[in-house]
Amino acid sequence: MSTASSSPAAPPLSFVQRVIGVVVSPGETMARIAAAPRWVDVLVFTTVLVAAGFAAFLSSDVGKAAYVDQAVASIESFGRTVNADIYAALQKQATIAAWIQGGTILFFSPIVAAAIAGILYGVFTVLGGEAQYKQVLAVVAHAGVISLLQQVFSLPMNYMRQTMSSATNLAVFFPDLAEGSFVASVLGFIDLFWIWYLVVLAIGLAAVYRRRWTSVAGGLFVVYVVMGLAIAAIKAVLGGR
Repeated sequence: MSTASSSPAAPPLSFVQRVIGVVVSPGETMARIAAAPRWVDVLVFTTVLVAAGFAAFLSSDVGKAAYVDQAVASIESFGRTVNADIYAALQKQATIAAWIQGGTILFFSPIVAAAIAGILYGVFTVLGGEAQYKQVLAVVAHAGVISLLQQVFSLPMNYMRQTMSSATNLAVFFPDLAEGSFVASVLGFIDLFWIWYLVVLAIGLAAVYRRRWTSVAGGLFVVYVVMGLAIAAIKAVLGGR
C-alpha cells in the first residue's frame, strides 16, 4: 500500500514579493496572501508614501495654486459662487494644505481600509462566503499598492500640468465636453487606475472566497459606476446643469 504525501504549503511571501507581485502577478500573489494574510507592513508603506507625496506636492508654489484652483472648481460645481472672501480664505488654507492633506491621509487611510474590508466582509458573509476578516483586510491593503502607483504617476504629471485634476480619468479623452456637465462629471469620476485597483481587489476577494474574479469585479464595477452617476447627478442638479 502506497502512502500519498501531501505537498508542503508554500511559504508566506516577503514584503517585497507581495508589493511587486500585486502588480505583475496579482492572481498568484493574492492567493498566497489569502493563505497567509499580512497587512500591517503594506498598509503603513502605502499610507506613508502617499501622504508624503501629497505633502511634497502641496508644499510647492505650483501645488498651492493648484489646490486653490481645485477648491474653487469643486465649490462652483455644486452651484455656489466663490467671492473674494472665500477665495482669500482658500489661499490662506493653501499655505497649510500640505500638513492638512498629509495628516488626513496618515490618519484616515488605515480607517478607510479597515472600513472597506469590514463592508466587503459583511457583504460576502451575507452572500454565504466564509473567510476571516484579516484575509479581507490583507487583500484591501495590498490592492492599495495600485493607489500608490496612481500617485507616483499622477503627482509629477499634475506638477507639470499645474493642476490637481486627474490625468487618468476618462474625461481627459473628451476635452470638448462642457466643464461641469453631467457627462463630464461621470467620465471624470471613472479613473483608469481605479479600474485597475478594482480588478486587483476583485482578484484578491475571489482568492479569499474561492469565486470567479470576473463576477466579483462585475459587482464592484456596478457599485463604482452607480457612485459616479449619483455624484454627477447631484452636481448637475445643484449646479443647474
